[in-house]
Amino acid sequence: MLRIGICDDKQEDIDRIEGLALCFSEEHPETPIQIRTYKSPYDLLSDVEETGGFDLYLLDVVMPRMTGVALARRIRERKERAEILFLTVSREYALEAFSVKASGYLIKPVSKSDFDDAVLHCIQRLSPENKPSLMLKSRDGLRRVPVCELVCVESFNHDQICTLSDGSDLKLSATLTELMEELMEYPAFAQPHRAYIVNMDFIQRLTARELLLTNGKRIPVPKSRYGKLKNAYLDYMAPVH
Repeated sequence: MLRIGICDDKQEDIDRIEGLALCFSEEHPETPIQIRTYKSPYDLLSDVEETGGFDLYLLDVVMPRMTGVALARRIRERKERAEILFLTVSREYALEAFSVKASGYLIKPVSKSDFDDAVLHCIQRLSPENKPSLMLKSRDGLRRVPVCELVCVESFNHDQICTLSDGSDLKLSATLTELMEELMEYPAFAQPHRAYIVNMDFIQRLTARELLLTNGKRIPVPKSRYGKLKNAYLDYMAPVH
């Protein structure tokens, strides 16, 4: 059962998304769905507190009194595993999603193909079996690390330091170039600076000068790389990536 919560202040947008969800369910009977819709973020939060959260949230970005990003932050405070898709009229709004680890965004009016692709991607991310890993060679020997736990890699004094989501570090033997070649098959990874590789799932904020990771680490972004990094994130957040 995939539990879906939809929040948008416009009823016509709610009706369209709900219709796409129902159509998706008919075409994918292996994934039964349960849908609740809300015109107010406060109603959604109240319901979540009373009856529990959803597996997938579809949130309008621009709503009165509370934005979709602010709503997503409240949802993330619950520390529950959930996927979040933003509904927006412009992909530029997707930059706000850095701080809430959203799965992507859908441009209004949402097309069926974009909706289906995005929901399938979220289902895959929710699946406990969908955890590819890398065999990393450190000075302490070989260690298998789930790709989703790799936050960043920093080249420092000829060493490559890998930071993991639990806060631990690994000193790796491979070069940064070799690591980037391995990670290229995973769309979450980007190189904002010649000395760093980052997992875009852990970016909290991006400016023209630096990016801030969820663990508080700040990474400089050269002016020459900002545009490419920004576009890479927007592409990563798109329904198909």
